Parts: sequence; C-alpha cells; structure tokens
Amino acid sequence: MMKKILGICIFLLSAAAAADAQGTDFHRKYRNFSWSQLTMTFDGEPKQKSELGFAFTSGRTYFLHGKPIAGMLKIGIDATWVDLGYTKYSAVRQGEGGPYGAAWHQLEYSLHVGPSIAVNPVGKLNINAYFRYAPTFSLRYSGGQDIALAGNYATMFVTGGMISWGIIGIGAEYRFGTCRYRNFIGSSVSPADMSGFRAFISLRFK
Repeated sequence: MMKKILGICIFLLSAAAAADAQGTDFHRKYRNFSWSQLTMTFDGEPKQKSELGFAFTSGRTYFLHGKPIAGMLKIGIDATWVDLGYTKYSAVRQGEGGPYGAAWHQLEYSLHVGPSIAVNPVGKLNINAYFRYAPTFSLRYSGGQDIALAGNYATMFVTGGMISWGIIGIGAEYRFGTCRYRNFIGSSVSPADMSGFRAFISLRFK
C-alpha cells in the first residue's frame, strides 16, 4: 500500500513539473521558519506535550496551468524537499529506582507532496492553502538514569495555509500521523499517535 501511495505521489509530481507554469504575481518557492506545539501519545501512557519545538521547511509549488482561473486562482502541487524539525518533551519514565522526570529530544526529517491552491486577489497579496502527505523519519533520544534511543518511519500528513505580501508571509499548519518507534538499544516497539500545530514566518520567491 505504501509503495502505491509513493508511486502516485511521484507520478503527480512528475506531471506537475512537466506542466509547471507561473503567473506574474504568483510565488512558487517557499522557506518557512516555524514554532511548533506538538503532542505524542503512547499506548497506555499519559499524553506528552512539547515544551519547545521549531522547524525549517523548504519547497516549491508546481502550478498546473499558466493562466489564472477567474484571473486570480491557480492550482498546483507542493513538493517540500526539506522539513527538518526539533521538539523537546518532558515526561515521567520508570527507572530502577522508580519514576523520574526525563527530557525527550525528537529530531524529524520529512518530505511533503500534495495539492495546493493559490489566490492572488490584488497586487502582491497571495493566499495559499494545501494538504500534503509527509513521509517522515522520526528519532527520539532520552538520557539521564536510563538512556533510550528509538526511531522509525512515521506516516504523517500536513494541512494548512499562509498569507503573504510580496516575499514575506505568515501561516499555520496542522500535522498528524502515527509511528511505531523501535528501541535501538533494546528490542521493544512503541506505537505512538502524533499531532500538533506549527505557526511560521514564510519567505516566498518566484
């Protein structure tokens, strides 16, 4: 199933690249600098909420047609080549001496692909909305009394939007998905549900 999804994404992106067209006031390239608030829930454990999170995202929109619909609307496919994020969590862990507080450090790298729309109603004003499939590698580390290192592929999705004037914009997005973390030190597997919001400043280029 995963291979089929990736195959469809690659086909759509290839078709979009072949048909890529740009209007005068539409911006294709984006660089986002994000602050994030995320949560993670493991089976049978309390929900973990992030204390700190930030990310850098870089990608491009491939428009499917040249002339804007109604003079202001364009449809495209977003391809994010870099989504690098860091998140810090605090949680209670069970050690040999009993429960204790521990800091979890999470590092993620993602690629995104999915449909988007762009509206240029007037002048340099652009409004964008999108929904993307985001295959992700997620790594978690915790030191202290018991060192833990776990990671795996995560199936993530991202939806959001932004508003910009010229090259400067602001936006927000919602991320959600699942991951089966494999302990690299031991042999356990821990399924987790992940979700949360990002707010970002965006630089938009033609």
